[in-house]
Order: sequence, then C-alpha cells, then structure tokens
Amino acid sequence: MSNEKPSSVSGLPIASVERETGLSKDTLRVWERRYGFPTPERDANGERLYAPTQVQRLIQIKRLMDRGYRPGKLLALDDTGLRALDETRAGVVPVAAGPQLDAWMHLVKTHDSDALQRAFYREMAKRGLASFVQDIVAPLIARVGDAWSRNELGIFEEHLFSQHLEKMFRTVLSNMLPQQGSPCVLLTTLSGEEHTLGLLMVESLMVVEDVYPVLLGPQMPIDEIVRAAQIKQVDAVCLSFSSAYSPALATQGLLDLRRMLPEPVGLWAGGYGVKAIRKPIDGVCLIPEFQDLYDCLARWHIEPGRQAA
Repeated sequence: MSNEKPSSVSGLPIASVERETGLSKDTLRVWERRYGFPTPERDANGERLYAPTQVQRLIQIKRLMDRGYRPGKLLALDDTGLRALDETRAGVVPVAAGPQLDAWMHLVKTHDSDALQRAFYREMAKRGLASFVQDIVAPLIARVGDAWSRNELGIFEEHLFSQHLEKMFRTVLSNMLPQQGSPCVLLTTLSGEEHTLGLLMVESLMVVEDVYPVLLGPQMPIDEIVRAAQIKQVDAVCLSFSSAYSPALATQGLLDLRRMLPEPVGLWAGGYGVKAIRKPIDGVCLIPEFQDLYDCLARWHIEPGRQAA
C-alpha cells in the first residue's frame, strides 16, 4: 500500500483550457510570461493546472478580444473593469423579464432536470413548435448566456441546460422530419463551431415550413460542405454561429464558402454570432434573428433560376 499523499492541486490541464477558451496553448504561455496571467498551479509532474475562476476570466477575455479589444488592455483590467466592458456589448437585445422566464431560470440554477423537461414539453404543446422556439427558447438561451457571462451560472449548468434542449429537439424532430420538401437545405457549422443547438432550432422552424433539412452535423471543413451540397443536390446551405465564434472568422468562412459553392446554391447564416457581422456579405443571406429565416425562404421562392427541389 502506497504512503504517497494525493496531490491537493486541482484544476484544468492546458489542453482543456485551450478547448474551453479558444486560446492556444502558446498564447496562454506567452500571457503567463508577459502579463503575469493566468497563474496556473503545477501538478506532481510539473504540468500546468488552471483554476476554474481563471478559466472563466480567460473565456471572458477571449469574448472581448473577438469584439476588437486588445489583450494587453484586457489583461490589465480587474474583474469589475472586464464586467463593465462585457455589459456594453453591442447588438444584444435585452431579454424581456417575466415570471415565466424567471421560473425557468430557477429550474436551471437548481438543476431540476425533470421539471425542466416537463416545462419544455408543456410549453411546446401550448404554443406550437415555431412559437416555442422563437418566443421561449431564444430568450431563455439569451438569459442563460447572460447569467453565465456574469458568473451566476457555471459551465456545468449551461451545458446541462443545452443538453436538455438538444434532447427534446431531437426527440420531437425524429417524429416530424418530412420525406420531401422544398427548398432542400443543408445544415451544418464550420470547423471550430461545435455548438449544435442553433442547428436544431433552425431545423425545427424549417420543418414547420415544409422545408427539407439535411442535417450534416457540426464542424465541417469547407471543402466537405461543398462536396456534400453537390452530392445531395441541395438548394441552400445554412450555417449556424454561436456567440463564442469569432465574427472575423465567420465572415471569412462565409466568403470562402460562397466562392466555392455553385452559384445557384444559396448560402444562409444564422445564430447569435451573426449579430456581430455588421456589413452585408454579397451572396449570403444573414439571419441574425429567427424571424429573418422567413425572409430567406421567401427570397428563395421568388428568385428566378434557382435549383429545382
């Protein structure tokens, strides 16, 4: 029996921090030397371990960097200064306060999974799928994201909430997917965008509108998206971007994909990440709000020369 004492050092290894924050290992090491942050502990093997509070701060810094702030300025700020910058983020529509959303947030914070699932299905039955997505799920996601950015919710709660929604959408859609419809739309995300909840929400709205969705899954290389679009003979490709995805990378990815797709194939882009794209992109239908999806569909129906469904 070993007499060695277990290490009291705890935290996330650097590979996990890279995945959670989107900051490379090299960047984390350079910041540690140049700015004195982050300040990881070391395990018995000398490997870096990052405390959860530091990971949260790094996520916040990365989010602000994606909005154009320089890391040197951000790393010099304390928590109050970072929070003040974060609360001035442009383009965020205030979430309507209401007893219903407050009650649902309580279920998220108390991890009452069963009650949350029952509430989802009950509200969807009352409202119908389209209204449930736009009037309940969208503002609730915004409320959860805001609570997470203020450290009122942890990554655990945010992920658990997303998983419950994804499970519900997959169950509902498995019984609703059409055998045919038009237009035929390929749904996916670019490499580096792992969030799938936005795709499922868009798929739900499309099914109600008799669109035929082809769900490719997340994190697809651009050349594979083009190849899938040609093989499946789709009428449009729809990408989803979360708020965690860099607007600059999203814009460049859309430009590259538009250039490689056959001209008749439409290119649509939606999600919270699209709200940060200020300038129109030629040949791309942007969907910053779910209501804008119907504009893209209407445009497809009236544009001449589109591919047959």
